[in-house]
Amino acid sequence: MKIIKKIFLPCMLAVALAIMGWLILRTESDVLYRLQELSLWLPSRYFFHISNFYPGGMLTWAAAFMTQFFFHPWLGVLLLIITWAAIMALLCWLFRLQGPWRVLTLLVPLALMACLVQTGYWIYYMKLQGHPWVPTLGVLFAVMAGCIYRLIPDRRLRLVWLAIYGILGYPAMGAWSILGIGLMMVPKKLRMDHIETAAVALGLVLIMIVPPIMVRQFYGQVQVDTAYLAAMPSFQYGQVDCGQYRWSYYALAFAFAIIAIVSRDQVAAKLKPALAWPIVAILLVLGCIGVNLRWERDTNFRKEVVMTNAIHRLDWEEVLRTMLRQDMGEQMPPTRAMVMMKNLALFRLGRIGDEMFRYPEGAEQQHAPWTIRLTQVGGKMLYYHYGKEGFCYRWCMEDGVEFGWSVDVLKYMAKTSLITHDWKVAKKYIDMLSQTIYHRDWAKKYAAYVEHPELMAEDEEMKPIIPMAEFTDRLDGDNTLVELYLLKTFSSGHGADPGYQEMTLVCSLIMKDIDLFWPRFRQYLDMHQHEPGFRVPRYYQEAAYLYSMLEPQRESALWPSLTNAEVLAKLPFDESVKQTYSNFMTFNAQCGSMTDEQKKVAFLPQYGDTFYYFYFLRRNQKTN
Repeated sequence: MKIIKKIFLPCMLAVALAIMGWLILRTESDVLYRLQELSLWLPSRYFFHISNFYPGGMLTWAAAFMTQFFFHPWLGVLLLIITWAAIMALLCWLFRLQGPWRVLTLLVPLALMACLVQTGYWIYYMKLQGHPWVPTLGVLFAVMAGCIYRLIPDRRLRLVWLAIYGILGYPAMGAWSILGIGLMMVPKKLRMDHIETAAVALGLVLIMIVPPIMVRQFYGQVQVDTAYLAAMPSFQYGQVDCGQYRWSYYALAFAFAIIAIVSRDQVAAKLKPALAWPIVAILLVLGCIGVNLRWERDTNFRKEVVMTNAIHRLDWEEVLRTMLRQDMGEQMPPTRAMVMMKNLALFRLGRIGDEMFRYPEGAEQQHAPWTIRLTQVGGKMLYYHYGKEGFCYRWCMEDGVEFGWSVDVLKYMAKTSLITHDWKVAKKYIDMLSQTIYHRDWAKKYAAYVEHPELMAEDEEMKPIIPMAEFTDRLDGDNTLVELYLLKTFSSGHGADPGYQEMTLVCSLIMKDIDLFWPRFRQYLDMHQHEPGFRVPRYYQEAAYLYSMLEPQRESALWPSLTNAEVLAKLPFDESVKQTYSNFMTFNAQCGSMTDEQKKVAFLPQYGDTFYYFYFLRRNQKTN
């Protein structure tokens, strides 16, 4: 019976941590994988030096090292749970917690969990290196420093350790060193003796003078008024301060305060187990509610991440399945990033002309308190796949300078350099990636292309990109409007490559520009009409049929010697295309008194997958 009582609490805490790990893994796997691609850790002296250019360098360096294990999400989560278990065990020993108060240490992992799962679109804008692991390692190192303090038998020597840690801890851990100092200052009793009083006084002095002095003397690039925020995530973008993301960190501080209070002898003596258990239960329930409230559950954010990961694997069908998937939460109108990734997948599969309007359309704003730019969440990838290598490289360089270098950025810079035949530049980035743990095989594959460029022509990813990159790829200005730039450049472009030419046709169709559509449609027919079994894809037919029907007696832009009516009789339109147009116009006449917004709803079930619906009822749609 004693053994059961002894192992009951540890087993209960282990089960709680396992459930937390399972929840993270079940909902955040794709996000965790994306996090390691948006991070970088290199085993080089230069990388270590750069990491320590700011206060807390050792912490962020170690956090970046741990972040790379999210390459296997299950492994990264397992390491996270093990670390949280170690923190709880150290806290129990440090504060001599007994009985139900040991369960209270679960508040710390709950707060750390909230810090991790609340991030959302910050994964693209966070400048703190290794930010997924920084809070966990910051807490771990601070608690370890407190344990070392308690292990020193001579209480006067403890003051020496406190002074050493207070001075050296800031360069290594930044603001997280203050937590370690605070843990050493916590007295066991309300009435402190002279050593405990000295520890509190010394700790307060260290907290007040070390950060500003260190910043002034050794970190001239850091503003003094931010000294107490070193190695802490900044939730400010431009002039927008997103203070709601700091609540998880306030909860973490609150958890330590509660643990410190109940560890005092007087408090522990007054609160018997019969009263302690309800208090612990209430606090844990509040902690769970807090995690639930802070958890970022934006369906479109998750879909964007899943679709991005699928494109990196060239799993185009998964991109399309994700676009339609409803098991990720409530179905919402898609963001423009999702629509563009869907169109890219259909283009690569050769089905864009038949399926592009069969998927949800929309321009839903990303769930974030600041304006999300497509250049951050998918612009580089889209530019790369559409042959705009100059813009891909440009935004990679800007990201690297502004937000820090990452695996994702280095991969795109290497691939764009290969496609543009900048062999030395490509080799530089490939050599960097060859030093990583999980991307060495990738680097080995692309290193072969530097020595044997002809291999790129057989690469599944690069094969369709290379011909598109041979056409004009000038670096002018996109004003961060990736979609609008691609639409304008392609719809006004000319090219002999079938893929490039079809994209000019698709973009002119999306732009609803009749004058641009006809010459590109004519070129499309000239390039493909002699192919065995050739048929014009559905939406190209619908666009041609609609434009001809709008002005049947006008001289055709397709064949100037004929009228649009004569072209209608000449082109092999599917009967379904004609019938759908007729039905659409008949229904439109029946809905004559409706507003456009009412028609959008009325027409959607039957005609939402037609170009006719897109042309007449998809108006003023925002592009990114």
